[in-house]
Amino acid sequence: MNDLKFACRQLLKNPGFTAVAVLTLALGIGATTAIFSIVNGVLLNPLPYDQPGQLVNLWEMRPNGRPGDVSSGAFMDWRELSASFEGVSSVRGAAANLTGTGQPERISGLRVSASFLSILREQPAIGRGFLPEEERPGDGDKVVVLSHGLWQRRFGGDTNLVGNSIQLDGESYVVVGVLRPNALATEPRVDFLIPFGWPRHYGANNLRVIGRLKPGIAPERARVELAALKQRMAQHYPKYKEKWSVTVVPMHEEVTGEVRPTLLILLGAVGCVLLVVCANVANLLLSRAVARQREMAVRTALGASRWRTIRQVLTESLLLATLGGALGVLVAYGGVHAQLVWREGPIRHLAEAHVDARMLGFALFIALGTGVCFGVLPALRLSGLRLEPLLKEGGRGVVAGSRGRLQSGLIVAEIALALMLLTGAGLLVRSFNKLMSVSLGFVPQRALAMDLSMPDPKNPGTGAQPELLQRMVDGISAIPGVDGAGFAWNRPMQGVEMDERGMRVVGRQDQPEQGYGVKYEGVAGDYFRALGIPLLRGRTFSRTDHSTSAAPVVICSEALARSTFPNEDPIGKYVQFDKDEKKFEIVGMVGDIRLTRVLEDRPDKIYFPHTSAGANGSLIVRTRVAPASLAESIRTAILEVDADQPVSNVRTLEQDVSRSVAARRQMFTLLGLFAVVALGLAALGLYGVLAHAVALRRHEIGIRMALGAQRSDVLRLILRNGMQLTLLGVVIGLAGAFALTRVLQNQLYQVGTTDPVTFVAVALLLGVVALLACLIPARRATRVDPMTALRNE
Repeated sequence: MNDLKFACRQLLKNPGFTAVAVLTLALGIGATTAIFSIVNGVLLNPLPYDQPGQLVNLWEMRPNGRPGDVSSGAFMDWRELSASFEGVSSVRGAAANLTGTGQPERISGLRVSASFLSILREQPAIGRGFLPEEERPGDGDKVVVLSHGLWQRRFGGDTNLVGNSIQLDGESYVVVGVLRPNALATEPRVDFLIPFGWPRHYGANNLRVIGRLKPGIAPERARVELAALKQRMAQHYPKYKEKWSVTVVPMHEEVTGEVRPTLLILLGAVGCVLLVVCANVANLLLSRAVARQREMAVRTALGASRWRTIRQVLTESLLLATLGGALGVLVAYGGVHAQLVWREGPIRHLAEAHVDARMLGFALFIALGTGVCFGVLPALRLSGLRLEPLLKEGGRGVVAGSRGRLQSGLIVAEIALALMLLTGAGLLVRSFNKLMSVSLGFVPQRALAMDLSMPDPKNPGTGAQPELLQRMVDGISAIPGVDGAGFAWNRPMQGVEMDERGMRVVGRQDQPEQGYGVKYEGVAGDYFRALGIPLLRGRTFSRTDHSTSAAPVVICSEALARSTFPNEDPIGKYVQFDKDEKKFEIVGMVGDIRLTRVLEDRPDKIYFPHTSAGANGSLIVRTRVAPASLAESIRTAILEVDADQPVSNVRTLEQDVSRSVAARRQMFTLLGLFAVVALGLAALGLYGVLAHAVALRRHEIGIRMALGAQRSDVLRLILRNGMQLTLLGVVIGLAGAFALTRVLQNQLYQVGTTDPVTFVAVALLLGVVALLACLIPARRATRVDPMTALRNE
């Protein structure tokens, strides 16, 4: 207790030193705790289900090695014949227009097997789940389970809603249950669940499948069983994709796999920042130890043991660390909440990340650990002093060479760590700049996108009517400031894979049996003008092309024409799709675009005129003014055609493009922030060490100047000392960066992990910053008055 009281008095006597040390520690401990809170919430915490280790995702692996959706036939085989699972459920995304009360609203949900909730072991907070017979179409009333959020937002938490009907896409659904809050943490933005059964079919792969393993069954054992089952069933069903393998992936790994490398890299980066903080505070304490040498020598002469001295110094260090840790918790709390913007990126359950009791314990552990790390060296130094020279009357004290070397070593370490972080951030910045310079093939500026779904009243739930859609497009095009409007099945930059069909060229003998695999898109209105896609040959679709009685036509992309019709004009050629005998004439060729993501690898596309009543999609509006300023006018034009039509996800295309690269931007932003902090601390540490050295060497500098040394000589002397440390740190840092930046390989685009431009630029930047840090104490040294320095001695 006496040690603690004395430590408090010492820190209060030096408020400037205490404030700098505490703030530095708060920055390091807070940043580390914030990132670890996210890592803990996203990667380390189990999924919020009962026995989550038994939950798995089941995929059919394409020949290219990528996991793909499952056919309904394969799903039914697994459900009926597999002995490894307590149960399996199909899952497919769904969307519906909620009407009847209040404003029409577009909501998102899932079509699932009746066993879906029981597999997750989720019980609705109100009502019940699904019965097996409810997934069979035509058996009784259609039923729905609502999310807690939709129930509260739209129906005010009315418990009497269960048992009553709501309108989805113009049809009545009986509400049988309401989920608890955050019941489906691994399924983002789910407003409702609908039970649905699928006919057995092996040709179309369009289902996700989840399962719960029986106790004691490993995923690999289940995979082997499913693979054997697949081979057996392929003998009976010719359409079974025999070349597609099967994989069983733990659900936690599936959910976190995409973000795991990013978070671990950030955790390593913030760990480097914490090391820089420790080195910085240790240097502050070592510099302060010089001023306390005589005090400690007196205490030792009066009988204080070496352990007593170490204990006292460590108590001060731990007190500093505790204060820094307490302030760091506030930094961590703010950091975690600031990172909630990552919900726009790939992290599905970031809401699980928060500063709780466990994280407070982690912060305390980090604080005490850093306190020991930066406090042990000054403690050992002060406990091993030679008493005689320090106790001489008027003695200047002893500045041991070992202390100077130790401080220099810490500065070199800070510079090396800062350079490694700067190099990583520099590589990511260059990569992001190259990514953003990729030509998308369309013009995102001055374009507005919104999602629509228009149920056909003659056939509820089947999608948009071309005639109704054309009236909406015409109404929007008539708005002043609108330059064109169109509709498409797929909204740009959503990261959702486009459907693919097998295309055969009519009359060509030498072509694959299944045809050429091409991505296809349905469009209406002035789609190509609205999106800014150039027409290269032929024509775009006319109004008559959208009629079901019109001659079938398509438009191809330049890449498709180049690969399928090399050295030929595609205009006027006829193609067929899959097993359909209908012949489609190619009437136009448009420029290539990257539709689903910035790094889309398949620009070959075929465009159909939207003629069916079975599609949901998005409106794209090209404007001559700020797109957001026309959002309400566009919404009004849509509602004038259909008062029950909800308009959702109204955003500019620039916002969609920005959201599509959000994860990469957040990655380099955070790593860059850590690098700048480390650089600032390293520069501050270098400045502090040199300033302290100049103060201790005033006598030496005075003698040099008295013997004829010029001010420029003194300036070069101090600068040389600082830049020698910097050069050594740069060399070590470059070697470390050369080895460590390889972990960024999968995060980079068209930039190598040893990119010379980045390495040279970062080294020069650090050198300039270090030179500026050295210049201030060096100039101070040139102003030393030789007579004053010698007289004081």
